[in-house]
Amino acid sequence: MPPLPLVAILGVVLSVLLGAPASAQLLGDPDRGTLDGTPLDDLPPHIDVLTDFGLRPDWSPDGDRIVFLDRAPLGDVYQLDPATGVTRRLTGGFEHMGFSRAHYLPTGDLLLCGPTSGPLPSDTRPEAGRFTGVMSAFLAPFDEPPQPLGISCWEGLASSDASLRIAWNRSDIDYTDPDLADRVVFGISEIWTGELRYEGERVSVVNVARAIDRTAVSPIAVLEVQDFRAGTDELIFTAYAHEGGEVMGVDLSTGVVRNYSQSSVYEEAESVAPDGAWVLVERDLESNAIPGPLDIWRLPLDGSEAWDRLTHFNRYRGGWYASNPAVSPDGTHFAFQLSIDGDVEGEGRGLLLFDIEGSGREPARPIGIGPIRRTFREAGPRCAVRVPRRSSSGR
Repeated sequence: MPPLPLVAILGVVLSVLLGAPASAQLLGDPDRGTLDGTPLDDLPPHIDVLTDFGLRPDWSPDGDRIVFLDRAPLGDVYQLDPATGVTRRLTGGFEHMGFSRAHYLPTGDLLLCGPTSGPLPSDTRPEAGRFTGVMSAFLAPFDEPPQPLGISCWEGLASSDASLRIAWNRSDIDYTDPDLADRVVFGISEIWTGELRYEGERVSVVNVARAIDRTAVSPIAVLEVQDFRAGTDELIFTAYAHEGGEVMGVDLSTGVVRNYSQSSVYEEAESVAPDGAWVLVERDLESNAIPGPLDIWRLPLDGSEAWDRLTHFNRYRGGWYASNPAVSPDGTHFAFQLSIDGDVEGEGRGLLLFDIEGSGREPARPIGIGPIRRTFREAGPRCAVRVPRRSSSGR
């Protein structure tokens, strides 16, 4: 979600390009902004606090650890043991400019995105470096610097649970550009895929191919990859500036594109269930294209459009919301971040854990797959998530 000053600019652009008022066909959210305090004041029993800092969680293949960033737009990479609350900074042993994304690979290694040159965030340029990342592979046990992969990355990354396939975005759209309208209309927006190849301790990307570009959705759509869908050859992505923001999928074998959300309000896909049945979505019922405080919903990927709201964090005044959910490998929980509107997109105020079965919903049991092997290490087996109770960890 772009920060407020940039959202205002983008909203003007979209209102002109889309030819529709921002209030058209809104569903409404009557409880939004009706309470004082914070969402932590009355968490339901199926939500627990994991940390008091951090953002963008992602699960290890065995479900024993969560990787996250400590700040936005660029930060250090941390690892959390959700059973004990113990955190470890993984990127403290070498110089770097910060990272905007960190995702586990099925090998237990990490796929990172972060700039290697250019300006750092400052008071005058709070989002410097956000759109100029380069992908790298960070090999466990994380005692050597990451290996640059020679590929630029823009916003989200995706890694398959069942193979060494990855996906990323190629774009020259910068939300901080003074001529944002020109970038949105004429900029590049594409999703690419490739496969990681391990040769001893060295990693490279092979079989690189463009999966989709913006013209497959609409001339002004801005695409962001989100996740591979288990049991299929489909890649789930978000199309911004298209019907408010849509949850979509592209079949990588046929190129067929499908719109799953079919809604006029703002929606952003995040994490797909390990059985491929549904996706977690950030949603704002009171916006077509200019997102405000969001909450997390579950959307089946069967075309039913049977939305299920999972959080109500935006009931609190002051811009509180829930975002960036990541489903655990065994499909029983998801981690997410506590967020608040501010000058920097994605800033987090801590990580939380949602017990799916504890909320009265069916968990999403994973499709059985074998471990992903490297010549020098085998990924650990999947196991159940170990859940703490109301614990908060420090740095």
